Amino acid sequence: MESLAVKYRPTRFEDMCSQQSVIRILTQQVSTKTFGHCYLFSGPTGTGKTTTARIFANMVNNGVGAPIEIDGASNNGVDNIRAIISDSMDRSLDGEYKFYLIDEAHMITTQGWNAFLKTLEEPPKYTIFAFCTTNPEKIPATIQNRLMRFNLTKIDHESIVTRLKYICQQEGFTNYDEACDYISKISNGGMRDAITNLEKCSNYSTDITIENALACLGDFSYDSFFNLTCDILNDDEASILETIDRYYSEGRDLKVFVEQFLDFSLDLLKYCLFHDISSTKIPSTLSARCEGYANIEDSINLSNKLIEGFLNIKNTIKNDTNNRTTIEAMTLMLARGM
Repeated sequence: MESLAVKYRPTRFEDMCSQQSVIRILTQQVSTKTFGHCYLFSGPTGTGKTTTARIFANMVNNGVGAPIEIDGASNNGVDNIRAIISDSMDRSLDGEYKFYLIDEAHMITTQGWNAFLKTLEEPPKYTIFAFCTTNPEKIPATIQNRLMRFNLTKIDHESIVTRLKYICQQEGFTNYDEACDYISKISNGGMRDAITNLEKCSNYSTDITIENALACLGDFSYDSFFNLTCDILNDDEASILETIDRYYSEGRDLKVFVEQFLDFSLDLLKYCLFHDISSTKIPSTLSARCEGYANIEDSINLSNKLIEGFLNIKNTIKNDTNNRTTIEAMTLMLARGM
């Protein structure tokens, strides 16, 4: 069964909801036939590097044929590169240009790149190479100097929300507005991650309420985080230990718990500073609880202490084999010092 990320992958630049400056340049190059022979598409995961290269390849060849896609992670040695170079010398049998799309390009070995040097400096007339990578710093400078580089940026929140809502409409999902907003916030600017999370939620229930989304994605409950915050502020040691014990008994990863509570504490600080729920990952349905916390006397200073305390816990348990005990002890110490 086709995944939503594949089903709704853009096939035209018009369908892409970001990277407009890159799209404009590539479109202009195609219209004036001034495109180059060697490209590098770099940027965070899920921002459209491979999709951009595929669409560009389609436009270069007027919709005829398909790019030759190669996984740089498994074809990274000198012999693999020599085979690609040898093949690139032959003219394409369908489109005007033979278009190579090499993904995970940062995985190519130093010897492999050295074999590529001469070809990328003087590529065959009717051959185009497009390299995609999340780690351009791993590509030798001598190679980067021979490539036309495009940096793709993380996709903005509203664009992701709009795309997720469109998919929900097409798929017949219901009650998805708040969930789409939340999924976008936790996807860190990656469209593919956002769509994958949406699909996971739809497998749980096509009624994609915020409650169902939180239950499906396995995040720690915001209600429990608010309650734990109150327990820490009130130095309710029994309740603190009960919460940590419950997470542990449920088989939750306590390191993930610490990281997510740290993230939550930072969101509380953001709300105290700006009184704007949209500046946080916290669902808008909980804005009243955020406002209630912000009205606590000295809430900003309390948030700073929470952040400092859980940063210390995070750093302490990095290599701790019995992190439950450490987390319990340091959380109790934090509560006593609030």
